[in-house]
Amino acid sequence: MSKNPLAAMLNGRRVAFAAGTGLILLITVVALLPQKAAAIPAFARKYQTSCATCHVAIPALTPFGEAFRQNGYRFPEGQDAEMTKSAPIELGAEGYKKLWPHALWPGEIPGMPPVAILYTSTMDYQHQGDVFTFGGMGGELEILAAGTLDEHFSFWGSVVFARDGEEIATEMERVNVQVRPFSTNVLQFKVGSFEPGIMLVSTHRSLMDQELWALTEPSGDNPWAPEAFQQGIEAYGTAGHRLLYNAGVVEGSGSVGDRSKDSYARLAYKFGGLAFDGAASASATGAANPKPWSEKSVAVSAFAYHGVSFLPNDVDISPKDVFDVFGGDVAIAFLDLTAHAGYSDRRDDRLFLDDPTITDAHTKNTFGEVYWVAYPWLVPSVRLESMKVIDQTAKQASFTINGLVRANVKTYLAANWVEEPGGKFINDGATLGLLVGF
Repeated sequence: MSKNPLAAMLNGRRVAFAAGTGLILLITVVALLPQKAAAIPAFARKYQTSCATCHVAIPALTPFGEAFRQNGYRFPEGQDAEMTKSAPIELGAEGYKKLWPHALWPGEIPGMPPVAILYTSTMDYQHQGDVFTFGGMGGELEILAAGTLDEHFSFWGSVVFARDGEEIATEMERVNVQVRPFSTNVLQFKVGSFEPGIMLVSTHRSLMDQELWALTEPSGDNPWAPEAFQQGIEAYGTAGHRLLYNAGVVEGSGSVGDRSKDSYARLAYKFGGLAFDGAASASATGAANPKPWSEKSVAVSAFAYHGVSFLPNDVDISPKDVFDVFGGDVAIAFLDLTAHAGYSDRRDDRLFLDDPTITDAHTKNTFGEVYWVAYPWLVPSVRLESMKVIDQTAKQASFTINGLVRANVKTYLAANWVEEPGGKFINDGATLGLLVGF
């Protein structure tokens, strides 16, 4: 097996490219169409509000949207009942609480079906082979379900149907129930499958079309990466409004069914702007902000992750790799501009299946990205990242231009360049896409 792990990692990673002034012009023209606030997915229907309340552009969140997520999909500061426009269906009378344990504790379910649909179509140009394709047209349909069951329970689930040639592939990534024992978010639990709370950014809530290597790219022969999801239990919450913590025990990747479990912990603190739990300040007024993405803030985060993974093998007994990851990131928001940078250092006891002598192998990920809300309907973003496995480094530069036709209709043009170990930056691809939520 080759000892060039990054070259092997990047072999075949030819993401679509279709750059050109015609595509940029298409996005610009479409984005210039008149806009009207449109309610998308379940929460827009529940609160009868535009998705712009919580999203810079689907799926990236505004500070208020992040506070809504951290509150278990509820309006912060106890405002959820007041803001709800679609009344829930009560499962029992309020008086049953006084009869407990001789009666069922009353609950509730959403008054409207808490279901939403995201539709994605792309036109792609693959630089390698000089191939332009409509293979991504009508390529993905995601069914989402999310909501609250009462003040103590909430839920999230998604199923993705993706076209793979002439076949349809089905994926079920994040499906979980969230529990908060108290009426605040000082202590909450996620049970099921979810992305672990280790960084301020997630590929599930990114403006970039390209996945972030630090969260999604395995290293060597170890198949582990923190996202797209992990299965297990996570405790999380806020203290003093601005301190966020996460701690979890999960199955990991490549070790399902083994007695060992992965564990992680993270602490984050936010200076200025809207607090993590949505507590209003003089400089940030939550949903009432006419520019909900705009604030002046600095958030810092640090995490540690310990894991055990089997290295894929054709025999019954596979060798194990014990690894530890330490890292952190910082997000700086200044009005319409947001910058985000992060670093992680991963150490593996056995990174390669065919060479047990390679121990204490380090994988280092570094990234920096910036997005700018040029107009409420036009949000360009750029990212530069690197991944170093032992002594070999690969780099990637990406950009995504997001154009909002409506609050729930997004067009985007994405492209990236990759520098393989010992090589130079090569134009790797671009995609012109359409995302619709309803």
